[in-house]
Formats: sequence, structure tokens, C-alpha cells
Amino acid sequence: MSRRISPGEAVYPAGLLDLEDSPPVHIRGELSAVPAVAVVGTRRCTSYGVRLAEAFGLAIARAGWSVVSGLARGIDAAAHRGCLSGGGHAVAILGSGIDVCYPKENKPILDQILDTAGLVVSEYPGETPPDRWRFPARNRLIAAWSQAVVVVEAAATGGALITARLAAELGRPVFAVPGDVDRGASAGCNLLIRDGAFPTFGADDLIEELSLIVGPPASRARSDGSIPPAGAEIEALVDIWGIPLSEVLARIGRMEIDGSLTRSGNRVIPSTTESRQ
Repeated sequence: MSRRISPGEAVYPAGLLDLEDSPPVHIRGELSAVPAVAVVGTRRCTSYGVRLAEAFGLAIARAGWSVVSGLARGIDAAAHRGCLSGGGHAVAILGSGIDVCYPKENKPILDQILDTAGLVVSEYPGETPPDRWRFPARNRLIAAWSQAVVVVEAAATGGALITARLAAELGRPVFAVPGDVDRGASAGCNLLIRDGAFPTFGADDLIEELSLIVGPPASRARSDGSIPPAGAEIEALVDIWGIPLSEVLARIGRMEIDGSLTRSGNRVIPSTTESRQ
């Protein structure tokens, strides 16, 4: 069963209010209040792009965030599969009626999204056909729904670049995977990076960057579960944690973000009384 929600309703997604038109939308499944990250790209992707989109979808799911995409062939479908494999909350925004799966080959993905308390969204009711002109309009919903947009592979023109442009206009950070300058599927990403998008070099890199935008991953319990002794010097944590100084500094940064500790000069002060000696 689907239902229609409109601006002004308490459950209406806040991000869509940033659009000038803020349309009513039809939904099937479960809304979620967790941060949402869009992963988009070309239908004519490479096997490398598919692997990367699945890895991004999985990493975002494990971080406790929603994965938003358009259920199209290629990168979109791969991102949804990665999210579902990690038990995440997937949001599929359609360019057809809420009861129409396009392309039909992705019906198993749509069914799994609904079976796992994910969400399917469309501006269009019932059996509205997937006319070509509806997809650029759909892309503005993907951009507005998300706190950030990640473009995995994209040609120099196409829907992914429309989504990225709309996201930038809405003030959403845009990430893009750099690629070979002579590979068509990387041309759009390279242009986005030239024009100011953030390059991302893999799932771990992406999650670190997104943490600064949407907050620390819900799955990162107490920033890796290792609370330092009260007053410990930062350099001493190299031996205490058994990791290089660069990783110590990164972990401390994450713990400052999630409120686990504060820094006083060269020492750390846990925000909990359960400091481990």
C-alpha cells in the first residue's frame, strides 16, 4: 500500500522543503530520520564502478545512514544492492508511478527494499509510465532528500550530473570518484572534480569525509571502543592503542566529534567516567 504525504505534514521529509516547489510525494515502506547519502551514476558503468558503488552502499549502510538512489540500471542498482547486503535502509526514488518498477529487471531489488523496511518514493501516483522527461525531475528529489551526493561513474552528460548540479545548488556537498581521463564513464566525475566536487578514493575515505558532514557513524561505538586514560598524552596513545600517530590523531578527531573526549593541549580528557587504565 502507498500513501501520499504533503508539505506541512510532520512526516514530510525536511530536505524536500529546500525545493522551490516541494511537491507532495507518494511513498511505500518506512520513513527514517537517519542521515541520507545519495549514490548515483551512469547506467553504462564499468565493472569497477559496480564494485565501488556496492562498496559505498555497504559502507554507508554499516555507518547507520540511508542510501538514496534512483533504482536505475548500473550504479544505482549496485548502490542499492550494497546497502541491502549491509542490512541498511535503502531509499529508491522513482521516475515512474509509485507502483511501477522501471526497469523491470530491478523488481527483486525493489521488493527487497520493501521487505527490509526501506522506502520507495515517487511524485507520481499509481501506474504513471516511466516517460523519459520524468527522470530529470526525479533527480531533484534525490538531491534534496540527501545530505550529500556521491557520483561513482558518469558520462560528460546525463542524469548523474543533473543530480550533482542540483545538489550543489541546494548546498549539498558533492563527491566524485576520479578516473582515467580517456574513459567515458569517468568523464563526468573528472569534470565535477574540476568544478569543485570533493574527490573520494574509496569507501573508508568516503565515510571519514561524510562523518564531518552528517556526524559520526551510528555504528562507530565510542569511536572504535577504546577510551584513553584520563590525561594521557597524545604521543603515548601510539603505544596504548598500537597504531601510528596519524591514525591516533584521526581517532581522536572522531572522538571529539562524537563527544567522547576533549583535548587540553597535548593531553586528552575523556567525557566519560569509565576511562580505561
